[in-house]
Amino acid sequence: MNVWAVSMYRLFLFLCVFTLAVGARGEKIVFASYDDIPPKIYREGAELKGTYIEIIREVCKRMKVEPVFETYPWPRAVMMAETGKVDALFPPFETEERRKVFHFPNEPVSQTRNLAFALKKRKVRVKGLEDFKGLTVGVNDRYSYGPSFDEFKKQLRLDHSTTQEMLVKKLKADNIKRVDVVVASEEAFWFLAKRLGYKDEFEQVFVVSENPSYVVFSKAAGKDRAQLAERFNTTLLQLKKEGVTKKIFDRYLK
Repeated sequence: MNVWAVSMYRLFLFLCVFTLAVGARGEKIVFASYDDIPPKIYREGAELKGTYIEIIREVCKRMKVEPVFETYPWPRAVMMAETGKVDALFPPFETEERRKVFHFPNEPVSQTRNLAFALKKRKVRVKGLEDFKGLTVGVNDRYSYGPSFDEFKKQLRLDHSTTQEMLVKKLKADNIKRVDVVVASEEAFWFLAKRLGYKDEFEQVFVVSENPSYVVFSKAAGKDRAQLAERFNTTLLQLKKEGVTKKIFDRYLK
């Protein structure tokens, strides 16, 4: 074998090894979110944790793709996904406007209920939206609680917080009554109340809204994102059938 043939053979072997290595690493999917939506996603030191983080990792493992998580303030996370600078976004609710820019899988990751919470000892009773009038209502000023409550709350005396943990601590405050009730995601509130040692002191007094929340894929990121959404949907359904998602939720909430 002459020198030229040997060189070409070595080049061929190098390309084969390189191709196999790239294939082994797999495709990367970049997921964007806000990092203060416990227990869906939150930071513990430098580490990202949460129910959605674990579920997405398990789905991607079965799809043989690598998940990459990037966190931003929520409006920027949405913008990054809308413009195709990231592949996917979690955990938005479904709206007509969002359907124009995102591929929504048929299967939500979970149902998100927004509830009104109060201290048990104060015996607050709320049977309808009108009962919020006259109360000081704690809300997170970065979140939507559904169209009905978002519109109605303009009539209420509101106390604004920027994190879910602030809502829990304000409701628990013993030295001064900051709020009568807070409106928060059911999962987030109970997760934080448990972690802070306050769980037995609160009760839920009204269901404000209930919506499915999703992992969605950016239409602007490429035509293949529709196929990714389908694959994600199929894999997520299988995880639910096997009880994998329930075990993940139970670890954080029970």
